[in-house]
Amino acid sequence: MKKLVPSSLDPYQVFNDIASAKRLERGERLKRIAPEICNYYKNYYDSISDLSVMYPIGFTGLEKDDLEDCYLGKTNPLNRLLADIIKSQALPIRNQCQYCGMGSANTFDHYLPRSIFPEFAVFSLNLLPCCDTCNKHKSNVFINNLEGKTKRQIINLYYDNLLSERYLNVSILYKGDVPIAEYSLVQTSGISDSQFCLIKSHYSKLKLLERFRNRSPEVLSETQSSIKTHIKAKSIERVRQFLLEEAQRLRDRFSNNHWKVVLHEGMANSSKFIEDCCLTQ
Repeated sequence: MKKLVPSSLDPYQVFNDIASAKRLERGERLKRIAPEICNYYKNYYDSISDLSVMYPIGFTGLEKDDLEDCYLGKTNPLNRLLADIIKSQALPIRNQCQYCGMGSANTFDHYLPRSIFPEFAVFSLNLLPCCDTCNKHKSNVFINNLEGKTKRQIINLYYDNLLSERYLNVSILYKGDVPIAEYSLVQTSGISDSQFCLIKSHYSKLKLLERFRNRSPEVLSETQSSIKTHIKAKSIERVRQFLLEEAQRLRDRFSNNHWKVVLHEGMANSSKFIEDCCLTQ
């Protein structure tokens, strides 16, 4: 999971350009409310440190339809915005969903759900490139009320402090002779209760631990094949070194809590997995 870089395009100009690209009455209606929408953008900026304080304006009828159509009805200004959001990201993560670190960033999530906050349908800071699976699981999830407090449920990849301290853990278990990766979340002393609460909610809502587990057999199998191909003189220490080196390579490219980084370190810490690799013919 890596932080996203905001688009450099002026969001106020983007909205006006999209409004100008709409035909007839819809375009005129959007132009009339453009100053109002720009004020809502300022409110978003002012609340960026904790968007749980945001409340929907409550647009209904034609105004709500018009605002949602700014995103749903494709126009050249919208296409330019979406392309710029993608191009703003570093190459190693440009095409990868940072919500999960697995799928392709082939769609955009509205951090404040479009159906509830149509005023932010084309606001660049509210658009996060992600995979369709994460987008589907997140749906209209935004906040919940726990113990009388309103809390966000999903990590904001633009502005949240993404922890480098390890909180994702994996154990390599065996079902017969087949290795299975069981993921879990662990709160260490360097992670506050509020940070860990958000992490747990994010992973739960997007079903990440289950999805990591389901993707792991492919990586486990490929890793065993890679060791068989590239390590001629196999030994426990040489295999462990290979796995740790691969974990470091992935960490440099992605993050300390990336599911593949954790998985390779889990393989390196599994005596049975390493012994199986040494026995592979």
